[in-house]
Amino acid sequence: MTRRALLLLCALALAPVTARADSLMTDLSQRLIAITSSFTGSSILVFGAVVPDGPGKRDVVVVLRGPDQSIRVRKKERVFGIWVNNEAQAFEGVPAFYAVASTRPLPEIGAIGHLQRHQIGIADLKLRERGGNGAEEDRPGTPDFREALLRLKQRQGLYVGGLTPVTFVGPNLFRAEFQFPSNVPVGSYKAEIYLFSDGDLVGANSSALFVDKTGLERWIYKAAMNYPALYGLVAIAIAVGIGWAAAIIFRKA
Repeated sequence: MTRRALLLLCALALAPVTARADSLMTDLSQRLIAITSSFTGSSILVFGAVVPDGPGKRDVVVVLRGPDQSIRVRKKERVFGIWVNNEAQAFEGVPAFYAVASTRPLPEIGAIGHLQRHQIGIADLKLRERGGNGAEEDRPGTPDFREALLRLKQRQGLYVGGLTPVTFVGPNLFRAEFQFPSNVPVGSYKAEIYLFSDGDLVGANSSALFVDKTGLERWIYKAAMNYPALYGLVAIAIAVGIGWAAAIIFRKA
């Protein structure tokens, strides 16, 4: 064996071996949810396949969130027998909708660090406060205001408190179905799919989803957003016209 061949064999023996990873393939049943005048809610199916590489307990977690918004939470207090707004706290980057689906309860997966890092679960959501000087403060948020915000979102049906099940169909295929309420906000959403193996994060994927108004509702919504002053004047004119017409009709009656 020549010296060059011996050096090549030594280099191959000492080279790091690249381990194969589990394969994760995902998709959504639809990319656009259209809101019309008869919209009463909708559902979306997140599905995919897991190709494992070696033994281990696999878990799939799906997070559906978005769009981010700014919210001000006010605390009411009783002053001289009258309930008035007293303290207030503003939050930035708050998901308008949030839901989680998982093959098992999140504590049983054993990936606390990954769950906190990727904000998986309502308890691990990082709600950024806006300070008095207008600067964002990256901290968990004042407990009272944070809990009030979470309660409000859950009462509106926009934060799903319980876990939606991720069901395996056969050894590799999985599916999870999410329900959108009738008051779901318009905007851009994101479905994040995470694959865990024995508590380690071994794969991740994401897909975009859009919720938007269509038809006459879309025209009215865009007009209100883009031309608020003109929209207000037209609304007042329509209200005055309807009132004037009603007065004439009832006067003749």
